[in-house]
Amino acid sequence: LFRQHVLVNEALKSVAISDAGITKQTLYEVERSQFTRSTYDRAMESLHRVNDEIVGLIHKSWGR
Repeated sequence: LFRQHVLVNEALKSVAISDAGITKQTLYEVERSQFTRSTYDRAMESLHRVNDEIVGLIHKSWGR
């Protein structure tokens, strides 16, 4: 019903994101070495996809 109003990419519910949140930080603020590399990389990849999609929507709305 709301397909055109929902992002295509999804943000993972990740241990890395949850653990960063416990310290009131984002995943962008914590060191990669605090996590298993694959867990951190998967979470960051997910965040990048979502954020890139949002930036694209903003640029589209601005006519760029």
